[in-house]
Order: sequence, then structure tokens, then C-alpha cells
Amino acid sequence: MPEGATKSVVPLFPVLLPWISLLAILLMPRKAPRLRLWLCFAGSALTFLVVILMLPGVLDGKTYYFKLASIVEGLEISLYVDTLGYYFALVLAFMWMLATLYSISYIDHKHNRFFAFLALCGSFLIGCAFSRNMFTYFIFYEMMTFGSYPLIIHEETTMARRAGYKYLVYAIAAGTVLFFAIIANYFWGGGVLNFEKWGLLSLETASRAALLTIFFTYIAGFGVKAAIMPLHGWVPDAHPAAPSPASALLSGVILKAGAFGIMRVIFNLFGIGLMKELGVHWVVAVFACITIVMASVFALTQDNLKRRLAYSSIGQVSYIILGLAMVSRDGALGGVMHLAHHALMKACLFLCAGVILVKTGKKNISEMRGIGYQLPVTMICFSVCALAMMGTPPSVGFISKWLLGSGAMQAGLPVYVVILLVSSLLNAAYFLPIIYTAFFRWEGDEEGAHHPKLDFSAENDRLMMVPVVLLALLVLVVGIWVTVPGFPYSLASRVVNLVFP
Repeated sequence: MPEGATKSVVPLFPVLLPWISLLAILLMPRKAPRLRLWLCFAGSALTFLVVILMLPGVLDGKTYYFKLASIVEGLEISLYVDTLGYYFALVLAFMWMLATLYSISYIDHKHNRFFAFLALCGSFLIGCAFSRNMFTYFIFYEMMTFGSYPLIIHEETTMARRAGYKYLVYAIAAGTVLFFAIIANYFWGGGVLNFEKWGLLSLETASRAALLTIFFTYIAGFGVKAAIMPLHGWVPDAHPAAPSPASALLSGVILKAGAFGIMRVIFNLFGIGLMKELGVHWVVAVFACITIVMASVFALTQDNLKRRLAYSSIGQVSYIILGLAMVSRDGALGGVMHLAHHALMKACLFLCAGVILVKTGKKNISEMRGIGYQLPVTMICFSVCALAMMGTPPSVGFISKWLLGSGAMQAGLPVYVVILLVSSLLNAAYFLPIIYTAFFRWEGDEEGAHHPKLDFSAENDRLMMVPVVLLALLVLVVGIWVTVPGFPYSLASRVVNLVFP
């Protein structure tokens, strides 16, 4: 049992509660399809509530532990709730609840498979967040891979099936590499796999060559889900093929599972000191910078809205990786905060894309002239989040980029500030034309056609609009909240204070 941890069954509840949703879908009579979906939402809402109820204890510095099974001596499958894991669980439980609510209207009631696997993925991701060690993380991480595959291929088009196949190839290959990293860590690193301390490995526990091998195999394994170039190939295909709620989760949560795994490797297994000693942070930073810039360049060339958002996600997730690689306090804080900030922004953008598709049938940006007047609330929310992605104050995007810039200066590397500025300019280059097309162009405007009038009638579906509006508001409110001490920033600050004592 971890030192100072409270033995409790509480961490198991958020992992098991989504299965109630699954049972509801399977056991409820077919004559009540909408009731089954509402029970599915109730399961996600109850999961979020249980996670919220753990907040006071986490803020008081408590950790929770629950053992599931023993494998061999010193290696077990167990759950462990620390500040970092709780922070990730809070983000994903909230996002999963909103995505489930949105899906009630977006997904046809006959397609129970989508909701079943939506619930399973939520359970597996909570398991990742609450994993005590890397072996437990690997088990939940791989189950999440196979749980998310049906979400990608849900529409069963040729494009969806190809995207799903590509996703599996990438994910299974990454899982093989990750399993090798765990084995190497266990046998060459003195059996150190647990997360309850910060920086467990050292040159005393393993040779330099062994540590370098362990580190880079971990980065390669998690880098596929984190979409670090050139390991990103599945993302631009999966996002356009998947339904918008699934795209929101793929970008807002599942990509973060890879980034969170890298966070555990850097913070818990290696530590900032060993990172500097080995010099591996330079390599990670270079790949992160390349990904940030090149993904934005590729986004500029995409006419399909969801494909442009997919490339944007690839670049934005690497902000997290770059923040960790700066090995500075503010850089790490910016990276940890961006895990939540990007989830809010990009989930809202993908959900907006879903509203556009459902209400107008349009997928390409070139087709969206005047759509800001057909779907004004949707496009205002889209614009708020797009501006936030550029780093416009007082949004969460501004907070992330400010902290990352400050971290770059703390590390004495202003070149990272240049990368962030270039990225912001590229963000503007591929987001502003969407806003311009939506609000300042309309069909026949070259011939002097009449200015279109605002029409709110198409946005009468509250189940779809509530998550969109709530996320857009949070992008602004949470950005302003940074001036107020306490939750939610105290969680990220506590993590960074432990890493940089």
C-alpha cells in the first residue's frame, strides 16, 4: 500500500459506474429507446458527481488506494488517486458527460452500440487516470483503444472503416512498443513502475543506455495517441470519419491520454532532474516544436472542417509536450493546464461542426458562406473557441500560451516563444477565414444580394446546444478565473509544486 494513502473503494466507483449505462442499454426494453439513452447520460452524470465528491479530500492532500489484483511480487493492478490523476479524471468525466448529452440528439436512437462503447471508453479512461502504476495504466489504455474503435467506424462508411483500420494499426503497434518499454522499465529499472513518487528512476537504478531506451520507447508508445509527428497519421482520418461527439472525445480526451502517459513518464518515473541529466528533454522539445508548426501548416490546406480541426488538435496537444520538455516551473504549469484548456476549446469546436453537419449537411469550409446567420449561436461559440485557440485574452488559450511563454523565458530559451508566436499566427490563418466566411460572406454577395437575416429556428435542439454554449462560456470563465486563487488552478499548481519543490 502506498505510504500515506487512504485505502478506499471510492476510486473504483467512477470506473464501474459507466458499466451501469451499458447494462441499461442492454437490458432496457427496445420500446423505450430514449429512456435507455437518458439512463446512459445518468450514468455519465453520476460518474462526474462521484469524481466531484472526491475533490475536498484531494484538495486536502489525501490520496486514495484500492488494490484490484496482484500479478507478481511488487507488481499489482491497482487504483491510486493523486492530484495529477484526479485532475485528468475531472476533465474527462466532465467532457464525457457533455458528449453523452449531446449524443442523445446527434446519434440515432437505434444505434445502441455507439452509447455502449461510449460508456466503456469512459470507464477505461477513468481507469487510466486512476492507475497506480504503468502496468495498470497500460491495461486500461489498451482497452480504451479497442473501446474507441467502434466510435470511429460508427457510420460504417468506407472512409470510416479505413480510418478505423488505420487507427487500430497505429494503436496496436504503439501498444507493442509501450509493452516493451514497461518490461524494460521493470527489469532494467529495478522494478520501479509506481506513480506515488516524483522521479523514481536514476542512474543508480539503471545504466544510462537502459534509461535512454526506456524513455524513448515510452515516448514512441504514447506518442501515437498524443499525435506527435510523424506518429500522427491516424488522426486526420479518424476525426472526419467519426461522429462529432466521438471526434470531440478523440481530440479532447483520448489524445490527452497519450499526453497524460508522457506526463506520468516525465514527472513520476524519470523526474525533471534525470531528464536534464540525460539531456532527453531537448529531443522531446524538438519533436514538439516540429509538430506544432507543421500541423498548423497542414491545417491551412484543409477544406473539410473536421479535418482542419484534426490537424489543429495535433499541433495543440504538442503544447502540452513542449511545456513538459521546457523543464521549467511555468512551462510545466502551462502544459498541465493546457490538458484541460484544450479539451474545453476543441471539444466545443468539434461539437459546433456536428451542429453544422446536422442542420445544414455541410462539411467543407468553402460551403459555409453565411452560415453564421443560419446558425448564429453555434458560430458565435465556434468563434469564441477559435479566438481562444489563437491565444486571445481573456480565454483559456491565452493563459496556456502566457504560461508556456513564461516557462520558455525561465528556461532561458526564447526560441520557444518564437515557436508559440508562429503557431498563433498560423492558428489565426486557418481559423479567421472560417469566421469571415460564416459572417461576412453569403450566397450571391458578389452580385449585391441582400444581407441575410439572423435565424435562430434551426438551433432549437437544447440537448445539442447546451453542451456547445456551456463549453464556450467555460473557455472565457475559466480564463478569467486564473486571477482568483483556488480551484481549479490549485490542482495544477499542486502538481507542479511537487515536481519543482
